[in-house]
Amino acid sequence: MRGGVFSSFSKTLIWDRANFKFAIGVWLGLSFSIAVILSTIGIMDGFVSSMKKGLRQSNGDLYFYSRSGFFTLDTDTLKAIEGLDFKTITQSIESQAFLVVEGASKGVAVKGIEGDSFSKLTGKDLNPEAGKIIIGDELAEVMRLKIGDNVVLVLAKGNKSMEGLPLLKNFTVQGIVDHGIYQKDLRFAYLKKSELSQMLGVGDKVNMVAVNVADNLKEGASEKFESIINEKRFILEDILGIDFRVKPFWYDFSSLLEAVEIEKFTIGLILQIIVIISIFNVLSFVTFLNEKKAREVFLFQALGLSSKALRRSWLYLVFILWVASCAFSLFFVVFFNYLLENLPLLSLPGDVYHLGRLSLSLELNDFILVFASALLWLLIIVAFSLYRMNKRSILYGLRKEFS
Repeated sequence: MRGGVFSSFSKTLIWDRANFKFAIGVWLGLSFSIAVILSTIGIMDGFVSSMKKGLRQSNGDLYFYSRSGFFTLDTDTLKAIEGLDFKTITQSIESQAFLVVEGASKGVAVKGIEGDSFSKLTGKDLNPEAGKIIIGDELAEVMRLKIGDNVVLVLAKGNKSMEGLPLLKNFTVQGIVDHGIYQKDLRFAYLKKSELSQMLGVGDKVNMVAVNVADNLKEGASEKFESIINEKRFILEDILGIDFRVKPFWYDFSSLLEAVEIEKFTIGLILQIIVIISIFNVLSFVTFLNEKKAREVFLFQALGLSSKALRRSWLYLVFILWVASCAFSLFFVVFFNYLLENLPLLSLPGDVYHLGRLSLSLELNDFILVFASALLWLLIIVAFSLYRMNKRSILYGLRKEFS
């Protein structure tokens, strides 16, 4: 019975050409407002997840180094580390150098790596051969390099007879890698670990060790997974002692990531204004219908529809509008994500934002929060206005009927 009354009530109010157009405009406006908030949150979360994924693919879950420089891990320490059940452990050498191509040079961070273990750590195929080098894609673009080109690597290391002079060595570009982070793509270059060790004269020593707590790279964005990494970090610090520094993969950009989380919360609050403005459009629509269709509303009341039932019918109508707006906002979100991923105009300057391009990253909690907040504002504003509107006496409707 109640459903039949609401069906008749809604058809009487809306199934009019002008009213229907007004309803479509209000629906699209509210949908767009909700989509803007979802997209803003999605951009922030996408920035964080993309950056963490890129950092994890280049650093592993945890990495540690000695304050004294190069070191070797003794057997007991290595066994204790392996006892922590890390999925991957790889030792590497890092040094600073200049990459020179036809008179142009660029400062790079050279990493001497063990191909198999480092590839497993990062999930990328990085296995440099002797006499060859793998570089980041941004570095290749800036220096106009392609696979097979020759480059000169200048290291701050000379031979014994010419101590103090730089060491120059020719390499062939073996491959080009994409880390997903602009700075790393612009600065990182990879050599075979034994070759870089020989060039630096450090023997079996290394200055960086990286480990993976888990194999699945997608787990890196989870707060629970990050807490597990921190637990392993503290245990690893106890094993290594005070001479070593243990860092999680996000450490270098931790301040930026914290700032993004704060900004996401602040912008989310500010953008509630957009939803509130759209809700006032809904209120205008309800008021417009109530005035324009005052005669019809009077007839419903005259036929026995109570004020409470009338308010309930209005709220049902508003609730359906909210459901339809939330559903259609998903279309806007998909459309915005497509533009972010494909429109050249929306490509980010990597030297400023660290990432060349973003995509939206939204979880179920984000949808629930945004949809629920929109419903809350809608109920507060519209329900209060409906209460005042429906306090009018039946004589008001009677005057409208015969005016």
